Formats: sequence, structure tokens, C-alpha cells
Amino acid sequence: FFAFRHGLKDTRSEPLTVMGPRDLDRVMAGLKQAFGSTLFDIRFPVEFRIIGPGDRFDLGPESVLSVAKTPHTDESLAMRIDSGDRSLCYTGDTGYTEELAGFFNKTDVLISECSFRARREGVAHLSIEDAATIAAQAKAARLVVTHFYFDVNDDELKSKLQQSFGGEVLIGRDGMSIELE
Repeated sequence: FFAFRHGLKDTRSEPLTVMGPRDLDRVMAGLKQAFGSTLFDIRFPVEFRIIGPGDRFDLGPESVLSVAKTPHTDESLAMRIDSGDRSLCYTGDTGYTEELAGFFNKTDVLISECSFRARREGVAHLSIEDAATIAAQAKAARLVVTHFYFDVNDDELKSKLQQSFGGEVLIGRDGMSIELE
């Protein structure tokens, strides 16, 4: 919102919908308290929408956003966007479950957290093997891994992921752009 208020190069008039889990309103109130109410004084309409597991939203012609629960915190969600015959999925913070692989079934791009080199019992984040396994079970075409709690050697990480996943592997980076044709 700071960037919307102070950093836009072009004037925006299109409305913005911010979707988030339950308690989004509490988070936004905290931001307003921390940064001042003028943070949200912007020149276009903004709508806040609470989303939860099982929700589906039309995003436009032939485009639908679906939401599933992940085993992490009470608020943690996974998302899937289907548009025409293409799809993009995002794990959010999660532990491993076969149910997520079903939710991500046959996606073109799976953006997955990959927090640890090896699974840590009692910690609801994915290891390298977990991320690769979910992508393989989902029959994803591409796997983009991100959210690392370890130093990443791109070639080494890619090689480890490809031991269990046969699709294209990309190591996520800030500003990365992926086209779905």
C-alpha cells in the first residue's frame, strides 16, 4: 500500500481486491495502526475479501481461483488458478499431504515452498523431497521452488528435485516471470 500511495508511475483507476485468510481484517487494522491511516488513502477502490478452504471465485472469463487448507497454521491456505486450459498452483506454507497433490492435479505450474533440505518431524514445512513428491503426485508440468531456510546452490537443488520429479524444475527468484502459453 505504501507503493500504491507513493510509488506508482502511472495513475491507476482499476479496483484492487485483496484476498486473504480469516483475520485479514485484523492484520490490516494492525498495519493501519503501525503505519498510520493515510497508508490506505489511495486513489482507486480497494476491496478486502476473506477466503477459506473450499472457496471458489470467478476472476474473469474462464478464470477461477480455488482455495484449499494446508497443514501449517489455522490460516494457511493453498491456491489454484484455472484459466481456460491452463493452471497455476501455489502451496503457501504447508506440511506434506497427499490431499494437496490432488488439489494441484495436472497443473501447468506448481509454485511450492521448499523450506528444508530434509523433513523435520513436527515442523509443517516442506523438504526438498516433499516438494518434489507433491509435484510428481500432482503430475505438474513445472515446479518452481521458493521459501528456502537454507543456502541454495541452484544446480544441486535442481538435481535433488529431479530425483523424484520428472517435469521442469525452476528455482524461484524475486522478479521471476513465467509465461503460460
